[in-house]
Amino acid sequence: MRVAVTSMGDTLEQPVGPGAGKCHSWLVVDPVTMEYEAIRNPFATVSGPGAGKFLVAQLKEYGVGVVLVGGFGCNDLKLLSHAGIRVLLGMTGSVRETVEKFKRSAAAFHGL
Repeated sequence: MRVAVTSMGDTLEQPVGPGAGKCHSWLVVDPVTMEYEAIRNPFATVSGPGAGKFLVAQLKEYGVGVVLVGGFGCNDLKLLSHAGIRVLLGMTGSVRETVEKFKRSAAAFHGL
């Protein structure tokens, strides 16, 4: 399973974006290998109808099961939930740090 993280740039060292709609990119990361791909956010500078549906379709295409994000709007949360994608809010730090925190918490949870 891959994770997607909002990012203010195209590398793992960039900070997590505070919101889903206005982030620069989404980084789709394999948490085991830390290999990633950047998906540029075409809605970063302009709002438009269908942004949430576009995002969900992109994330499903990339095999994303979890989204790590600073914040999200209610409509986007509903769309992701209906698509079976889990969302973890309140993420801060770099994308790399965020994925590492996710890996540690997932390992601790599965170790119970």
